[in-house]
Amino acid sequence: MDFSSGDVEAAVMRPTVPVAGGGAAVGPSALLRGWREFRRSAAPARFLCFEDGGWADVAGEAVGQLRRAFQDRRAMAEAACGGKAYLFDFLRMVRIDAATGEETALAWIDDRGACFFPAPGGGGRKRRRDDAPAEDEAESSSGVDERSGESRGAEDAAAKRMKASGAWGKSATARLEESGKYYQVVSKLFLSYGMASRGAVITAVRKVGQGARARAFQQQGQLLAATRGAAVGTPKFAWYGASAEDVAAVVESGFARTNAARLGGRKHGDGLHLSPPQCPYTSAMLAKADGSGEAHIVLCRVLMGRPEVVQAGSSQSRPSSDAYDSAVDKLENPQWYVVWSKDMNTRVLPEYVVSFKCPKLQPIQGSSEATSKPKKPSPGRDMFPTLLAEIEQLVPDKCDILQEYYSNFKMGQIKKDQFIRFLRSYIGDKVLTTVATKLRGC
Repeated sequence: MDFSSGDVEAAVMRPTVPVAGGGAAVGPSALLRGWREFRRSAAPARFLCFEDGGWADVAGEAVGQLRRAFQDRRAMAEAACGGKAYLFDFLRMVRIDAATGEETALAWIDDRGACFFPAPGGGGRKRRRDDAPAEDEAESSSGVDERSGESRGAEDAAAKRMKASGAWGKSATARLEESGKYYQVVSKLFLSYGMASRGAVITAVRKVGQGARARAFQQQGQLLAATRGAAVGTPKFAWYGASAEDVAAVVESGFARTNAARLGGRKHGDGLHLSPPQCPYTSAMLAKADGSGEAHIVLCRVLMGRPEVVQAGSSQSRPSSDAYDSAVDKLENPQWYVVWSKDMNTRVLPEYVVSFKCPKLQPIQGSSEATSKPKKPSPGRDMFPTLLAEIEQLVPDKCDILQEYYSNFKMGQIKKDQFIRFLRSYIGDKVLTTVATKLRGC
């Protein structure tokens, strides 16, 4: 079986899970996300609703009515489609049936071609507004932004459960038999590209539970295929390496943080780094062996969409434009796939955990961003990317607006002094002074 292209083979790919539209209870973080997307979007050229397992265009006079309401910056609008009256909620990204109260996911594509879709995992069915979310909806993750405050706690809890029971939590308790088909396929993929020659021995292969995450992932694939083309929406296999604690947390509750800090200056942006299927050793070097010498690596499916090249050492944390979805170190035979943090819980689907021992494994000794001393700037160097990266660690809720203004400055739409005045007014002199002192190494 050929995995060299990185595309998912039918023999290993799990059966697809049907996805239905549906709104979910929206907390403050989700509403804030919707408000930011609403502000960021240009006038929509197309509106889409998720019906009968796929995205369908809103047609007729409703399109013009919704577009005018959006341009007037109204958060809600009424419109009729197919003889029914609906309320369109742009902040929650749902269409509400005025007669029944049923909610259906709403999305749009603006005049610039930028896509605005709701965070997946919000439900597996249409539902009334007063319905309680299903159990698998409640545990689904829509992204790191909505769980950043509890990420460390989730990792610690997962690590404690793993240490106490020797298991990987309720989401991945299916240990595969060595004689099984999928064990053979996954182990061959892991050992065929240099790991066996380095003395690697597999100690276990576990199947990760899916549920709401698989539905969210499938929905993202459909969105990418609809907006970028069918080939772009095809998932690939990729390896993710991390410590046992981080792997346990990912399996049980999703990605809480990226592994870019482990790579130090070799990172290609501040995103989740995964290696292609023919490069397991690259990600294995990010794994941390325990006292018995056992380490863990995760075989994932990943939706790359349209990647761009990001150079090593970059602090980029999002696509440079709406034309791109992810990043690579190089377009031809990449060694790293990079998925940005806002997408890592919807476009990366953990499939199998491979536990192994490898005496010749040389872990990467990356520097932690939390403890490493920033490099002093060289004369004439553009310090704004470094400055913004430090600011975003102190006030992460302001990073979207910061990046938007910085992009305007880089494109010459605003002058340097205007950008600096905006920084001072938006961030505050106290934060700027703290960051400047850190960058000077004082």
